[in-house]
Amino acid sequence: MIKGIGIDTVERERVSRIFTKYGEKFENKILGHNEKKEFNLKKNNRQKIRYLSNSFAVKEAFSKVIGLGFSNGVSPKEIEVLRDPKGKPYIKLNGKTKDIAKNLQVHNISVSLTDTHTQSTAFVIGEKLWK
Repeated sequence: MIKGIGIDTVERERVSRIFTKYGEKFENKILGHNEKKEFNLKKNNRQKIRYLSNSFAVKEAFSKVIGLGFSNGVSPKEIEVLRDPKGKPYIKLNGKTKDIAKNLQVHNISVSLTDTHTQSTAFVIGEKLWK
């Protein structure tokens, strides 16, 4: 059963301005440990901005799935957007955010992500387990 749906679009130029201004401080605010590893493998700023933009869109969409935004203990860095070996994005929750999702009975999380040169758009569905 669907528990929540979230969608978000992020303007890549906005992310670029923030990253240019704050750099590592911005990374540390939104990226989890595993994401930082992937991020550091990016070869140039264009790839890094794309990674940040895509990840942030997914995190925002997930925050809408649980209906809390980035408040009440929900942290963007605890919503890790990772890729499987074929490149498919998935969410790994950590810390307090993981506990909040569990308490809200959001278990199975599906992610769809698309991007252009100017935007990143993510669609996330959270499901409740059947009993």
